Amino acid sequence: MFVHVHRELLVSPLEDFSTSASDWIDKCRGFLLKGSYSECFDLLELLMRHPKCPIEFTEEIKDIFHHRLAYRIDTSSIPTIVPAATAQEGDALVGAIQDLEGGGLGGAAEHLRQAGERILDEDWAGSVRASIDAVESVAKQVAPGSAGTLPKALAALERRSGIHPALKKGLNRLYDYTSDEPGVRHALLDDESKVTQDEAIFMIGACAAFCSYLWRKFGPQGASSPTQPHP
Repeated sequence: MFVHVHRELLVSPLEDFSTSASDWIDKCRGFLLKGSYSECFDLLELLMRHPKCPIEFTEEIKDIFHHRLAYRIDTSSIPTIVPAATAQEGDALVGAIQDLEGGGLGGAAEHLRQAGERILDEDWAGSVRASIDAVESVAKQVAPGSAGTLPKALAALERRSGIHPALKKGLNRLYDYTSDEPGVRHALLDDESKVTQDEAIFMIGACAAFCSYLWRKFGPQGASSPTQPHP
């Protein structure tokens, strides 16, 4: 397993690999105690994703994160560390990913995972883009007759099932933000995106909640039945 860490995380040639347990204890201690939080999380994800990683290790790390950090570990697919401003937001995000995986919406779940990973990489604009992509993916799934963008899928849901205009407007406003903000969906014209960690964390939480809402309300198991659209 540590050969994988040596090659993938340390990007070192195989001939430099050390079989000494004390050497690896020192290297891991350096990552966990002296490195940045993103380096620490990279190491933990790499270990948890290895085929030979004991399930007990992953469960121990999940428990530590759950009780002490504003992050959660999603294990519905490959173990992924996801961020949140609060413990409640972290639980909601993991719950949304698991709902989507359980509903066969692996693409949308992967978008949310990518949004979380890009926050850890400090790619705030990339995280916002991945978050709204998750919503768009779910909306197209529950409105299969629509084609194109999220607004078109929402318009189809409004005609078919009577989605409340205020909710439709809120989703469209989030989409408009990602389209208007430089560096999210369009190339930057200056040196730096104005998207910050605050916007990225807000968007991943809001979009995860909207994904769960759309799937539970309009998916195959949803209680909604076609109604007349709101005037």
